[in-house]
Amino acid sequence: MLVSMAAMFRRYRLAIALFAGLAVGSVVYVRRALPPSGAKVRALSFGGAERSYVVYPGSVAKKTALVLVLHGSGGTGVAFERRTKRTFDTLADREGFVVVYPNALGNRWNDGAPPSEGGQDHGADDVAFLSAIADSVSKEYAIDAARVYATGFSTGAAMVYRLACEREQQFAAIAPVSGGMMRSVAERCRDGRPISVLVMHGTKDPIVAHDPNVRDSVVAWRTRDACPASPILEQLPDLDTGDSARARVERYSECQGGSEVTLYEIEGGGHTWPGGENTRLASDVGNTCRDFDAAIAIWDFFKRHPWP
Repeated sequence: MLVSMAAMFRRYRLAIALFAGLAVGSVVYVRRALPPSGAKVRALSFGGAERSYVVYPGSVAKKTALVLVLHGSGGTGVAFERRTKRTFDTLADREGFVVVYPNALGNRWNDGAPPSEGGQDHGADDVAFLSAIADSVSKEYAIDAARVYATGFSTGAAMVYRLACEREQQFAAIAPVSGGMMRSVAERCRDGRPISVLVMHGTKDPIVAHDPNVRDSVVAWRTRDACPASPILEQLPDLDTGDSARARVERYSECQGGSEVTLYEIEGGGHTWPGGENTRLASDVGNTCRDFDAAIAIWDFFKRHPWP
């Protein structure tokens, strides 16, 4: 079956506990420190609350792409920008697109799980909030409507699944990392236009278990996108033999409308961002794969899949 919400949120509550100290520090960090040079903080009154996000415009050209990057539980946009080693920013400078790091209300996204099973209870309509950010940034930077994308980590990953399901006309592709699609979201997401999906997940993730969460999410999108039954398989080189992790790529291409569903299955990988900074001990969240950088792989996937 798809994600068992009770089981997933037992793990998410553990994640929140693990990152509680980081969350407090992150709030102070956002209030007292400026974002990296070139980034801009934007405020947005939405749903009766003051919301915010960080924009990194890169070397913007006409009709550029937009990438939303969503932090996990207890995090912030600025903290996650640094956790990814600002690789998206570097790519934006080199290839000319805009990156946005939104901030969740209370540091936790409303990703579709009911409060009775651990979901966010602040009542924020984060689908509408993130959609409004995309609209606002698109007007400011003349974004190409066919190249609006979203990626996220942990609960941010669950949130981008929800975005794709509920804003299918706005987002061309998504890339969830170390997070699963909520069952309640999946039930409303069986039909619709094809959307390209890149999934990354560690087989030893102690927070969001690899099985059945990941496999069922991949099957759900393969079915929706009418993908071939057999994937193209690739074993990535083990460039860092000391990280106790290896990546295997399972690619379903030539799906309906030119879409693609790809899984980076990270053998031995934990609840981490591949190639990024690990803010917790491996004993808490597992190993970080150093054989590739998630941001580079995600951007390469995105730029191959504009909205058809």
